[in-house]
Amino acid sequence: MSVTLGLEPLDQTVYEEMLARPELGLAELAARLGTEPDLIRACLDRLFALRLVQASFEAPGRFTVVDPVLGMQRLLEQQHEELLLRHRQAAGHQQALVRILAGTGSAGRPAEGVERLSGLDAVQRRLERMAFEATGEVLTFMPGGPQSAAALEAAERNDALALGRGIAIRTIGLDLVRTDPATLRYSRALVERGGAFRTVAALPTRMVLVDRSRALVPIDPADSRQGALCLSAPGMIAPLVALFEREWGAAVPLGTDPAEAVYVPTEQERSLLGLLAEGHTDESAAGQLHISARTARRIMASLTERLGARSRFEAGTRAARLGWV
Repeated sequence: MSVTLGLEPLDQTVYEEMLARPELGLAELAARLGTEPDLIRACLDRLFALRLVQASFEAPGRFTVVDPVLGMQRLLEQQHEELLLRHRQAAGHQQALVRILAGTGSAGRPAEGVERLSGLDAVQRRLERMAFEATGEVLTFMPGGPQSAAALEAAERNDALALGRGIAIRTIGLDLVRTDPATLRYSRALVERGGAFRTVAALPTRMVLVDRSRALVPIDPADSRQGALCLSAPGMIAPLVALFEREWGAAVPLGTDPAEAVYVPTEQERSLLGLLAEGHTDESAAGQLHISARTARRIMASLTERLGARSRFEAGTRAARLGWV
């Protein structure tokens, strides 16, 4: 998790050590962690650039940590913008490829390795056949957020055909599906049956890859009703496989614990997270909520456990990702 957020393992260790022991200076941190002061200084520079630490008001020349929830929210916002830019670029490349492939070869003949399927029914028939004929794996981009009942029913039917024969299935959806009960049930059922499902903030156009030898992409990404292109030429398939693997590596796995995404925080829990995100300490947040600091720490510990996090740092990341803040 820390690496995907732009942090080295030592950066996270230094941050958590400063959070637990704010009185430590650079030399004390280096001694406690058994590393060179120059490495700690480099960590602090990276943390400062990521706005996870800031200059101390009490001790000029020293750093103090930003609250984990606020820090993670800032970091995720920055990462989100970078991801959207990267996804827009990837989508542009993929759509440009589709536009080229949608054209015809010489003398009006379809380009070699490209078959046009007109209409949704033709596309669905081909998807069913591809699922039946698959011998190794099915890779899918599922953009658009929450899916319709008809789309989910068709996906479950095709999944069953493939999984029943031992075919590996990997699907990438949008983070939005974690808040849609129907799509979330489908994705969890896929995982429970042996498939894999991950989510990202944004995706290029819809795509299905079978056995790294055939692919379906929409003729017009803005209007899937027009139909799809069935691609089979190796030179067309290779960049689409590379695109999928890149997105898969950056996507977040969908856990098998329903509490991860189904649990709805109470108003008190949301309020506490919100106050911490604004920079309040446990004590000042407790005062705002008219509870004791001990109760505030207990609530935060409970949220950390429910999120499956090993630290407040990681809890802040997951809470922001799930939209609890």
